Amino acid sequence: MSESVIVAGASTPGTDPSTGLGALPPVTLGALVIKAALDRAGIGAADVDYVIAGQAQARQVVRRALIPDRVPAVSVGGARSGGLNTLVLANQLIRTGERDVVVVSGTDLGLARGVPAASTRRRPRAVTARAAPGGAVEGADGAGQSDPSARYGLPWRVDRAVAVVLMRRAKAEHLGLPWLAGLGAHSTVVSTAGSAYVQAVRQMLRDASATPEDLCVIDIRRSLLARSQDAVPGALPAGDHVCDTTGLRMVLRLARNLHRRGRGMGAVVMWGDHWAEAVMICSDAG
Repeated sequence: MSESVIVAGASTPGTDPSTGLGALPPVTLGALVIKAALDRAGIGAADVDYVIAGQAQARQVVRRALIPDRVPAVSVGGARSGGLNTLVLANQLIRTGERDVVVVSGTDLGLARGVPAASTRRRPRAVTARAAPGGAVEGADGAGQSDPSARYGLPWRVDRAVAVVLMRRAKAEHLGLPWLAGLGAHSTVVSTAGSAYVQAVRQMLRDASATPEDLCVIDIRRSLLARSQDAVPGALPAGDHVCDTTGLRMVLRLARNLHRRGRGMGAVVMWGDHWAEAVMICSDAG
């Protein structure tokens, strides 16, 4: 099994949805962040082997990013785990030896401003036991649709886009490229007993043969996309074509954090009413 590393990534800042980057269609935003991520990674569009876009019209995004048509591009919609599932799929493609360079991207048509995610250092047990919900909601995917904030009664929203470049570690070493961090164990838990995020973190640690003390940072956020209409009045319908990339941004932020530390191990966790997904991020000063 090949080891995959996060070479680089890029994301757009929050902005007024009617001006600047916020006025651009999701396809254009997606292409912009992919170009920026590839530039930071020090590779060209022709070096990409696979693209997973957490949005519709992945092929259009790839073409605008000048990636050749020969490169497979897959659209993934309704990503309830904040894009973590697309990252895990890319990791599997690399670890099994099928691909060397995979780009994961996504565009939130609208991101509601909410309570900051629970993030604690050197207190992993406390976090997994008493994680406070964050606020990350995304609207309907696609340009030219009606204002989703009015549809769901959500607060003022902004456009956001993110892209992450994953590469087989051996290839990065061969090319002499540095990387931010490596991807470790991953776990997904579906449970009606509550505290699914605790179970997800425990399973991830077991798979990695690690302990809570090994984690210096845990970033936990609840996605409102996962809430059922029965549980939360006015919540986003489960069948809506939405894409939440909060998890991808959390992974990119944590990878940069660990890279600055030089060494360390952390985790990103997204959770909903009856599910949770956790991904371990490891840095060894690549």
